[in-house]
Amino acid sequence: MKKSKTLLTLALCLALLLSCGAAACAQAPAAAGVKTGDVLCFGRPEESCGFLGRWLVLDAEHTNTGGEGMFLVSLDLIGSAEGGPLLFRDIGEVSVSFSDTGRDYAAAHPGVTDYRDSDIRRWCGDFAKEYLSAAEREALIPTDKSDTAIVIPGLGIALPGAPGGTVDFDPAPEVLNGDRLFLLSVEEIMNESYGFVDARSRVALFRGEAAGYWLRSPHIPTFPLDVGFVFPFGAVMDYPVNARSMYAMTSYARPACNLDPAKISSLELLAETDGVAVWRAGFGGEENTRSYDLNLPVVGEVMDLSRTITTFLIAALVLLAAVLALIVWLIVRGIRKRRARRAAG
Repeated sequence: MKKSKTLLTLALCLALLLSCGAAACAQAPAAAGVKTGDVLCFGRPEESCGFLGRWLVLDAEHTNTGGEGMFLVSLDLIGSAEGGPLLFRDIGEVSVSFSDTGRDYAAAHPGVTDYRDSDIRRWCGDFAKEYLSAAEREALIPTDKSDTAIVIPGLGIALPGAPGGTVDFDPAPEVLNGDRLFLLSVEEIMNESYGFVDARSRVALFRGEAAGYWLRSPHIPTFPLDVGFVFPFGAVMDYPVNARSMYAMTSYARPACNLDPAKISSLELLAETDGVAVWRAGFGGEENTRSYDLNLPVVGEVMDLSRTITTFLIAALVLLAAVLALIVWLIVRGIRKRRARRAAG
Protein backbone atom coordinates (compact mmCIF):
# COMPACT_ATOMS: atom_id res chain seq x y z
CA MET A 1 0.00 0.00 0.00
CA LYS A 2 2.78 2.38 0.96
CA LYS A 3 4.64 1.52 -2.24
CA SER A 4 1.51 2.23 -4.30
CA LYS A 5 1.13 5.65 -2.67
CA THR A 6 4.79 6.40 -3.30
CA LEU A 7 4.46 5.40 -6.95
CA LEU A 8 1.30 7.49 -7.29
CA THR A 9 3.04 10.51 -5.76
CA LEU A 10 5.99 10.08 -8.12
CA ALA A 11 3.64 9.74 -11.07
CA LEU A 12 1.83 12.94 -10.11
CA CYS A 13 5.12 14.80 -9.67
CA LEU A 14 6.32 13.55 -13.04
CA ALA A 15 3.06 14.61 -14.68
CA LEU A 16 3.37 18.06 -13.08
CA LEU A 17 6.96 18.42 -14.25
CA LEU A 18 6.02 17.34 -17.76
CA SER A 19 3.12 19.79 -17.89
CA CYS A 20 5.33 22.62 -16.62
CA GLY A 21 7.98 21.64 -19.14
CA ALA A 22 5.43 21.63 -21.94
CA ALA A 23 4.21 25.09 -20.89
CA ALA A 24 7.77 26.38 -20.76
CA CYS A 25 8.40 24.96 -24.24
CA ALA A 26 5.21 26.56 -25.51
CA GLN A 27 6.36 29.94 -24.16
CA ALA A 28 9.98 29.52 -25.22
CA PRO A 29 9.69 31.24 -28.65
CA ALA A 30 8.17 34.34 -27.01
CA ALA A 31 10.85 34.48 -24.32
CA ALA A 32 13.83 33.43 -26.40
CA GLY A 33 16.01 36.40 -25.62
CA VAL A 34 14.06 39.24 -27.28
CA LYS A 35 14.93 42.37 -25.34
CA THR A 36 14.13 46.06 -25.39
CA GLY A 37 16.02 47.68 -28.26
CA ASP A 38 15.94 44.59 -30.49
CA VAL A 39 14.22 44.45 -33.88
CA LEU A 40 11.39 42.04 -34.63
CA CYS A 41 10.61 41.31 -38.29
CA PHE A 42 7.13 40.42 -39.49
CA GLY A 43 4.69 41.62 -42.10
CA ARG A 44 5.06 41.82 -45.87
CA PRO A 45 7.83 44.24 -46.84
CA GLU A 46 6.95 46.66 -49.62
CA GLU A 47 9.68 49.02 -50.79
CA SER A 48 7.30 51.31 -52.69
CA CYS A 49 5.67 52.55 -49.46
CA GLY A 50 8.83 52.30 -47.35
CA PHE A 51 7.65 49.42 -45.15
CA LEU A 52 10.54 47.02 -44.53
CA GLY A 53 8.73 44.82 -41.99
CA ARG A 54 11.02 45.85 -39.14
CA TRP A 55 9.67 46.72 -35.69
CA LEU A 56 11.72 48.28 -32.90
CA VAL A 57 11.03 46.76 -29.47
CA LEU A 58 10.38 49.72 -27.16
CA ASP A 59 9.49 47.48 -24.20
CA ALA A 60 9.99 43.72 -24.28
CA GLU A 61 7.87 43.05 -21.18
CA HIS A 62 5.02 45.57 -21.12
CA THR A 63 2.54 47.23 -23.43
CA ASN A 64 2.17 51.01 -23.59
CA THR A 65 -0.58 50.67 -20.97
CA GLY A 66 1.65 48.73 -18.56
CA GLY A 67 0.06 45.34 -19.23
CA GLU A 68 1.79 42.12 -20.20
CA GLY A 69 3.11 42.07 -23.74
CA MET A 70 5.55 43.90 -25.98
CA PHE A 71 5.39 47.51 -27.16
CA LEU A 72 6.74 47.98 -30.69
CA VAL A 73 7.08 50.80 -33.22
CA SER A 74 7.99 50.65 -36.88
CA LEU A 75 11.74 51.06 -37.25
CA ASP A 76 11.21 52.83 -40.57
CA LEU A 77 8.86 55.55 -41.75
CA ILE A 78 6.02 54.54 -44.04
CA GLY A 79 4.25 56.52 -46.75
CA SER A 80 1.33 55.97 -49.09
CA ALA A 81 1.17 52.94 -51.38
CA GLU A 82 2.85 55.06 -54.07
CA GLY A 83 5.55 56.28 -51.70
CA GLY A 84 4.07 59.72 -51.16
CA PRO A 85 3.65 61.60 -47.87
CA LEU A 86 0.69 61.10 -45.51
CA LEU A 87 -1.52 63.70 -43.84
CA PHE A 88 -2.94 63.53 -40.34
CA ARG A 89 -6.13 64.99 -41.79
CA ASP A 90 -6.86 66.51 -45.19
CA ILE A 91 -8.47 69.93 -44.59
CA GLY A 92 -7.61 71.40 -47.96
CA GLU A 93 -5.46 74.45 -48.58
CA VAL A 94 -5.68 76.03 -45.10
CA SER A 95 -2.22 77.28 -44.12
CA VAL A 96 -0.93 78.06 -40.64
CA SER A 97 1.54 80.74 -39.58
CA PHE A 98 2.41 82.66 -36.42
CA SER A 99 0.09 85.46 -37.51
CA ASP A 100 -2.77 83.17 -38.58
CA THR A 101 -2.95 79.98 -36.50
CA GLY A 102 -6.17 78.76 -38.08
CA ARG A 103 -8.55 79.76 -35.27
CA ASP A 104 -11.45 80.58 -37.63
CA TYR A 105 -11.23 77.24 -39.43
CA ALA A 106 -10.93 75.34 -36.15
CA ALA A 107 -13.96 77.14 -34.72
CA ALA A 108 -16.02 76.18 -37.77
CA HIS A 109 -14.70 72.60 -37.86
CA PRO A 110 -14.39 71.26 -34.29
CA GLY A 111 -12.42 68.08 -33.78
CA VAL A 112 -9.81 68.77 -36.45
CA THR A 113 -6.99 67.48 -34.23
CA ASP A 114 -8.97 64.48 -32.89
CA TYR A 115 -6.97 61.35 -33.68
CA ARG A 116 -10.01 59.08 -33.33
CA ASP A 117 -11.60 60.35 -36.55
CA SER A 118 -8.42 61.21 -38.41
CA ASP A 119 -7.28 60.11 -41.84
CA ILE A 120 -4.06 58.76 -40.34
CA ARG A 121 -5.96 56.47 -37.95
CA ARG A 122 -7.95 55.01 -40.85
CA TRP A 123 -4.68 54.57 -42.70
CA CYS A 124 -3.32 52.52 -39.77
CA GLY A 125 -6.27 50.13 -40.01
CA ASP A 126 -5.99 49.80 -43.79
CA PHE A 127 -2.25 49.31 -43.60
CA ALA A 128 -2.57 46.43 -41.11
CA LYS A 129 -5.02 44.64 -43.41
CA GLU A 130 -2.82 45.16 -46.44
CA TYR A 131 0.63 44.27 -45.11
CA LEU A 132 0.03 41.98 -42.12
CA SER A 133 -1.39 38.48 -42.34
CA ALA A 134 -4.49 37.50 -40.39
CA ALA A 135 -2.33 35.66 -37.83
CA GLU A 136 -0.03 38.68 -37.47
CA ARG A 137 -2.98 41.04 -36.96
CA GLU A 138 -4.45 38.65 -34.40
CA ALA A 139 -1.18 38.80 -32.43
CA LEU A 140 -1.57 42.55 -32.00
CA ILE A 141 -3.34 43.40 -28.74
CA PRO A 142 -6.41 45.67 -29.09
CA THR A 143 -5.47 48.73 -27.06
CA ASP A 144 -7.62 51.17 -25.07
CA LYS A 145 -5.86 54.24 -23.73
CA SER A 146 -6.41 57.84 -22.68
CA ASP A 147 -3.55 60.36 -22.88
CA THR A 148 -2.99 63.05 -20.28
CA ALA A 149 -1.92 66.61 -21.04
CA ILE A 150 1.82 67.08 -21.40
CA VAL A 151 4.21 70.02 -21.57
CA ILE A 152 7.62 69.54 -23.17
CA PRO A 153 10.59 71.94 -23.40
CA GLY A 154 10.31 72.48 -27.14
CA LEU A 155 13.02 74.87 -28.34
CA GLY A 156 13.29 76.59 -24.98
CA ILE A 157 12.88 79.90 -26.77
CA ALA A 158 9.89 82.24 -26.49
CA LEU A 159 7.90 82.22 -29.73
CA PRO A 160 4.43 83.45 -30.73
CA GLY A 161 1.96 80.99 -29.21
CA ALA A 162 4.66 79.62 -26.94
CA PRO A 163 5.88 82.56 -24.82
CA GLY A 164 7.36 80.23 -22.21
CA GLY A 165 9.40 78.34 -24.78
CA THR A 166 7.44 75.14 -24.10
CA VAL A 167 5.17 73.12 -26.38
CA ASP A 168 1.89 72.17 -24.72
CA PHE A 169 -0.48 69.36 -25.65
CA ASP A 170 -4.06 68.77 -24.55
CA PRO A 171 -5.32 65.55 -22.93
CA ALA A 172 -6.90 63.02 -25.30
CA PRO A 173 -9.52 60.89 -23.51
CA GLU A 174 -10.08 57.42 -24.97
CA VAL A 175 -7.80 58.28 -27.86
CA LEU A 176 -7.17 54.56 -28.47
CA ASN A 177 -10.27 52.40 -28.55
CA GLY A 178 -9.47 48.82 -29.53
CA ASP A 179 -6.69 49.97 -31.89
CA ARG A 180 -4.24 47.29 -32.98
CA LEU A 181 -2.03 49.70 -34.92
CA PHE A 182 -1.72 53.35 -33.88
CA LEU A 183 0.54 56.40 -33.74
CA LEU A 184 2.80 57.19 -30.80
CA SER A 185 1.90 60.00 -28.40
CA VAL A 186 4.12 62.91 -27.39
CA GLU A 187 4.57 61.30 -23.96
CA GLU A 188 5.72 58.03 -25.55
CA ILE A 189 8.17 59.62 -28.00
CA MET A 190 9.68 61.58 -25.08
CA ASN A 191 9.93 58.50 -22.81
CA GLU A 192 13.59 57.72 -22.12
CA SER A 193 12.78 54.18 -20.96
CA TYR A 194 11.74 53.46 -24.55
CA GLY A 195 15.17 54.56 -25.75
CA PHE A 196 14.13 58.07 -26.82
CA VAL A 197 16.86 59.80 -24.86
CA ASP A 198 17.63 62.66 -27.26
CA ALA A 199 16.75 64.13 -30.65
CA ARG A 200 18.98 61.70 -32.51
CA SER A 201 17.22 58.69 -31.00
CA ARG A 202 13.88 59.99 -32.35
CA VAL A 203 15.07 60.42 -35.93
CA ALA A 204 13.53 57.92 -38.35
CA LEU A 205 14.21 57.40 -42.04
CA PHE A 206 12.02 57.08 -45.11
CA ARG A 207 13.93 55.22 -47.81
CA GLY A 208 17.19 56.15 -46.16
CA GLU A 209 16.42 59.86 -45.68
CA ALA A 210 15.40 61.50 -42.39
CA ALA A 211 11.84 62.82 -42.53
CA GLY A 212 9.04 64.01 -40.24
CA TYR A 213 6.31 61.83 -38.77
CA TRP A 214 2.98 62.33 -37.00
CA LEU A 215 2.03 61.79 -33.37
CA ARG A 216 -1.51 61.35 -32.03
CA SER A 217 -1.40 64.20 -29.47
CA PRO A 218 -3.45 67.40 -30.05
CA HIS A 219 -1.82 70.79 -29.42
CA ILE A 220 -3.47 73.28 -27.07
CA PRO A 221 -5.77 75.92 -28.70
CA THR A 222 -2.99 78.47 -29.32
CA PHE A 223 -2.41 76.45 -32.50
CA PRO A 224 -5.80 74.72 -32.91
CA LEU A 225 -4.92 72.98 -36.19
CA ASP A 226 -1.68 71.45 -34.91
CA VAL A 227 -0.84 68.02 -33.55
CA GLY A 228 2.35 66.45 -32.29
CA PHE A 229 5.06 65.96 -34.89
CA VAL A 230 8.65 64.73 -34.91
CA PHE A 231 10.80 66.88 -37.17
CA PRO A 232 13.43 65.26 -39.44
CA PHE A 233 16.14 66.28 -36.97
CA GLY A 234 14.34 64.64 -34.02
CA ALA A 235 12.80 67.69 -32.34
CA VAL A 236 9.28 67.12 -31.01
CA MET A 237 7.05 70.08 -31.89
CA ASP A 238 3.62 70.63 -33.40
CA TYR A 239 2.58 70.85 -37.04
CA PRO A 240 -0.68 71.54 -38.94
CA VAL A 241 -2.73 68.42 -39.64
CA ASN A 242 -2.57 69.01 -43.41
CA ALA A 243 1.17 69.78 -43.37
CA ARG A 244 0.61 73.29 -44.75
CA SER A 245 2.66 75.86 -42.88
CA MET A 246 5.17 78.64 -43.40
CA TYR A 247 7.80 75.88 -43.45
CA ALA A 248 7.25 72.80 -45.59
CA MET A 249 8.23 69.29 -44.56
CA THR A 250 7.37 65.81 -45.80
CA SER A 251 5.17 63.88 -43.37
CA TYR A 252 4.97 60.13 -42.91
CA ALA A 253 3.67 57.55 -40.41
CA ARG A 254 5.55 55.54 -37.82
CA PRO A 255 2.90 53.13 -36.51
CA ALA A 256 3.17 51.39 -33.15
CA CYS A 257 1.46 48.33 -31.67
CA ASN A 258 1.24 46.10 -28.62
CA LEU A 259 2.16 42.49 -29.32
CA ASP A 260 1.10 39.34 -27.48
CA PRO A 261 4.34 37.30 -27.27
CA ALA A 262 2.35 34.13 -26.57
CA LYS A 263 1.11 34.32 -30.18
CA ILE A 264 4.66 33.96 -31.51
CA SER A 265 4.97 30.41 -32.87
CA SER A 266 8.47 30.69 -34.33
CA LEU A 267 11.41 32.96 -33.75
CA GLU A 268 14.67 33.01 -35.66
CA LEU A 269 17.74 35.13 -34.96
CA LEU A 270 18.75 36.69 -38.27
CA ALA A 271 21.58 38.99 -37.19
CA GLU A 272 23.14 40.76 -34.25
CA THR A 273 24.95 44.09 -34.55
CA ASP A 274 26.30 46.18 -31.66
CA GLY A 275 24.10 44.34 -29.19
CA VAL A 276 20.93 44.75 -31.28
CA ALA A 277 19.44 41.40 -32.29
CA VAL A 278 17.23 41.14 -35.37
CA TRP A 279 14.59 38.38 -35.17
CA ARG A 280 12.16 36.94 -37.72
CA ALA A 281 8.85 36.02 -36.10
CA GLY A 282 6.04 33.74 -37.22
CA PHE A 283 2.57 33.70 -35.70
CA GLY A 284 -0.27 31.22 -35.33
CA GLY A 285 1.71 28.36 -36.81
CA GLU A 286 2.38 30.28 -40.04
CA GLU A 287 5.90 29.93 -41.37
CA ASN A 288 7.50 33.30 -42.00
CA THR A 289 9.92 32.86 -44.89
CA ARG A 290 9.97 36.51 -45.98
CA SER A 291 13.32 38.22 -46.51
CA TYR A 292 14.07 41.37 -44.49
CA ASP A 293 16.71 44.06 -44.86
CA LEU A 294 19.27 43.43 -42.10
CA ASN A 295 21.08 46.76 -42.61
CA LEU A 296 19.86 48.83 -39.69
CA PRO A 297 19.33 52.59 -40.22
CA VAL A 298 22.35 54.80 -39.67
CA VAL A 299 21.51 58.26 -38.34
CA GLY A 300 24.21 60.84 -38.91
CA GLU A 301 24.82 64.12 -37.11
CA VAL A 302 21.61 65.80 -36.02
CA MET A 303 21.11 69.56 -35.96
CA ASP A 304 20.38 71.02 -32.56
CA LEU A 305 17.65 73.43 -33.62
CA SER A 306 17.41 75.13 -30.24
CA ARG A 307 21.14 75.81 -30.18
CA THR A 308 21.07 76.91 -33.83
CA ILE A 309 18.25 79.39 -33.23
CA THR A 310 19.88 80.65 -30.04
CA THR A 311 23.17 81.15 -31.89
CA PHE A 312 21.33 82.92 -34.72
CA LEU A 313 19.53 85.23 -32.27
CA ILE A 314 22.75 86.05 -30.45
CA ALA A 315 24.49 86.73 -33.77
CA ALA A 316 21.55 88.91 -34.85
CA LEU A 317 21.71 90.87 -31.58
CA VAL A 318 25.46 91.34 -31.93
CA LEU A 319 24.99 92.51 -35.53
CA LEU A 320 22.19 94.86 -34.47
CA ALA A 321 24.36 96.27 -31.69
CA ALA A 322 27.20 96.77 -34.16
CA VAL A 323 24.88 98.54 -36.62
CA LEU A 324 23.52 100.78 -33.85
CA ALA A 325 27.06 101.56 -32.69
CA LEU A 326 28.03 102.45 -36.26
CA ILE A 327 24.98 104.70 -36.61
CA VAL A 328 25.77 106.46 -33.31
CA TRP A 329 29.41 106.89 -34.37
CA LEU A 330 28.37 108.37 -37.73
CA ILE A 331 25.93 110.76 -36.03
CA VAL A 332 28.54 111.87 -33.48
CA ARG A 333 31.12 112.25 -36.23
CA GLY A 334 28.71 114.37 -38.31
CA ILE A 335 27.94 116.61 -35.34
CA ARG A 336 31.64 117.12 -34.62
CA LYS A 337 32.33 118.01 -38.24
CA ARG A 338 29.52 120.57 -38.29
CA ARG A 339 30.84 122.09 -35.06
CA ALA A 340 34.33 122.20 -36.48
CA ARG A 341 33.10 123.99 -39.63
CA ARG A 342 31.19 126.51 -37.53
CA ALA A 343 34.22 127.18 -35.37
CA ALA A 344 36.39 127.63 -38.45
CA GLY A 345 33.84 130.01 -40.01
